[in-house]
Amino acid sequence: MKSLLLFLSICFLFIQCSSGNGDDGKPYVFDKQENIDFNSIDYPEILGISMQLVKIDSLLLINDFHGDTLINVFNLNSGKIVKRLIPKGSGPGELISPLDIQLCDSNLYVLCRPKFSLNHGSVDSVTAGSFVISNDGLLPQKSDRFIPLTENQFVFSGLWNKRYILYNPSKASEIKEFGDYPNYWEGEKDFPENAKAMFHQSRFIKHPSKPYFASCSSFVLEIYKYDSTGINLPQLVFKKQLGNYSYNYTAGNILTANVKDGSDPEAKELTCSAKYIYVVIQSGEDRKKSNIMVLDWDGKPVKLLKTNKTITCLSIDEDSKRGYCIIEDPEDKLVYFDL
Repeated sequence: MKSLLLFLSICFLFIQCSSGNGDDGKPYVFDKQENIDFNSIDYPEILGISMQLVKIDSLLLINDFHGDTLINVFNLNSGKIVKRLIPKGSGPGELISPLDIQLCDSNLYVLCRPKFSLNHGSVDSVTAGSFVISNDGLLPQKSDRFIPLTENQFVFSGLWNKRYILYNPSKASEIKEFGDYPNYWEGEKDFPENAKAMFHQSRFIKHPSKPYFASCSSFVLEIYKYDSTGINLPQLVFKKQLGNYSYNYTAGNILTANVKDGSDPEAKELTCSAKYIYVVIQSGEDRKKSNIMVLDWDGKPVKLLKTNKTITCLSIDEDSKRGYCIIEDPEDKLVYFDL
């Protein structure tokens, strides 16, 4: 009898752990759904190809692909562009697009993706004074997107044998790989790792105060807990297949991976707050329109925010209870909505 009870207890614990990660292969279902309305923000210039919005106090940093400078600092209170960061070029203090920009503690980190160059400047110099960018070194030429966890601990996606690396700029030769590439679609099990890496390219967010970060590709969401000392590798605590998919890839001089017709809607953008994770995903009714999935940091669904526009960039400020985004209307437009 004791053996039977022990077996049942183990089975119950296994079921709890297995069901807790959300990895059941089914898209999220939201009991609560809301339509949101966008309010225009009078932006003084024509928006180019905007890739990121990062909010610092009353400022919006707009990471733009085009222009003589690559990051415009827009003051929401004055309605003016108050600063332009990072001249485009190959000289000192210059970078070329596309960039990936992330905040961590007192620094704004800037990854120049074509040059595999990691850089940073102080947040204080963004809000006041002259922004001076410092180079943190060159990364291996497999790097793609990133998230800074601490000043000495970064996670990068890229063309690795594993899905991510843990990287310390002061110990550049000590690259630690972790995480498995998705194998939800039967056809990709025998694909090479670089094809999987290309298709499942990640976007990252970090919890503002707790040791968690999330990675989201077009069809897979993962949440990790990390060790702030950097001694231990991050541990996967949640994984969710966001939809069914299939894809083709080509190898050779240029590696490509393209989703096949018949796949489910794709996740396109990711941001967060201390309470929630926000995932911009294509509408199932019209792939040219976007919805926003609101999840908690355990990966559980909270609500679905429905729109009738295409969202390209998103930033959330729960203190002001507003979301800021760039939509196609049909030209790119800066807007906000109430949370």
